[in-house]
Amino acid sequence: MKILHVAHFFIPCLSAGGVVNASYQIASKESKDNDVKVITSDSCKERLKFPNGRYDVDVDGIKVDYFKNLSNRFKLATMLDTPLAAPFRIRKDIKNYEIIHIHEHRQTLAIIVSHFARKNNIPYIVQAHGSVLPFFQKEGLKNLFDKAFGFRILHNASCVFALTEVEKEQYLKMGVDEDKIEIVPLGINLEEYENIPEKGKFKSKFNIGDDDKLVLFVGRLHEIKGLDLLIDAFNDLIHDNGDNDENSSIKLAIVGPDDGYLSKLEEKIEKYSLEGNVIVTGLLYKEEKQEALVDSDLFVMPSKYESFTSSGLEAMACGKPLVLTKNNHIHDWVDGNVGIACDDDRDSLRKAIEKLLFDEELSNSFGENGRKLINEKYNWDMINNQIISIYKRFL
Repeated sequence: MKILHVAHFFIPCLSAGGVVNASYQIASKESKDNDVKVITSDSCKERLKFPNGRYDVDVDGIKVDYFKNLSNRFKLATMLDTPLAAPFRIRKDIKNYEIIHIHEHRQTLAIIVSHFARKNNIPYIVQAHGSVLPFFQKEGLKNLFDKAFGFRILHNASCVFALTEVEKEQYLKMGVDEDKIEIVPLGINLEEYENIPEKGKFKSKFNIGDDDKLVLFVGRLHEIKGLDLLIDAFNDLIHDNGDNDENSSIKLAIVGPDDGYLSKLEEKIEKYSLEGNVIVTGLLYKEEKQEALVDSDLFVMPSKYESFTSSGLEAMACGKPLVLTKNNHIHDWVDGNVGIACDDDRDSLRKAIEKLLFDEELSNSFGENGRKLINEKYNWDMINNQIISIYKRFL
């Protein structure tokens, strides 16, 4: 099968968030048995550079075209690409593909590709990755985009992928026909978790005691991730019952790239005098991230809005329980099964963290359930089979 993927950020731009990893994983799995290409832009926090040109770049066996943007600054401010060469190249090359998979539809490349796909009667899929509705940031720009292009891109798609039932409802609100919506979750690579690191490596690197309790956050340092709430709740956990030895031996590790929130985070840590209890590591990748997961006692994601939590799946693969706010769309199957879904307030979050830190039997039960669920449902091999079967319906 000849498959074209369209993504406005791609590997190695890991700072752009989970959608980059998701699009990479899907394209990577498909490329083993299919002719797969990705078209994307050279934008990232710092413009990507390619010494041997931007076209037909090999990324772990995936063919990728990185179109050069006229302005990287404009892209980051508006999320709109300015790839001047794209229309000419896409118009010529698009006829080589049988199906197109667009990741996030509010982007210039999606406009161009969907237009030429319709002209050439090539079916295309849209996977919004949590960005179906125009809210939280740049709402005005998103509404303008939808009126000009977004509704047309969604409505003309042969199929759209929703991560959860919540996202399915969002597509329906945007006027997408229900029979066009498929629930396709995210996953992890099982083979990457067959030989996880030994315990103690992360704690040793960051001078955390072997017997210290460790709460772990993995994600972009961004306002939407609820890090302000996490620090508030963690401060209450450490200080409300007095500065005893038990509380001082609880650590919080915040792992991930800065996406505009690091300075505010550091101010809040200093305000509460938590420098001895909070470790901010920056981006950790592959084995180093696994070391953090293995050494943690629980994974926490207190987002203000979250469509899925791929780093939570990674924690589950390592047998760790989750704590999520109910703002996360997966909270319905997490709560009471693989972790605790709490209200979006500091006291509720503190109680959830405290419960799992000190109820070892419950934590172990959630951890075992999480590993089982990964094997049964949330892995890229199974998800790839589902996606390929959906593609074939439109060929």
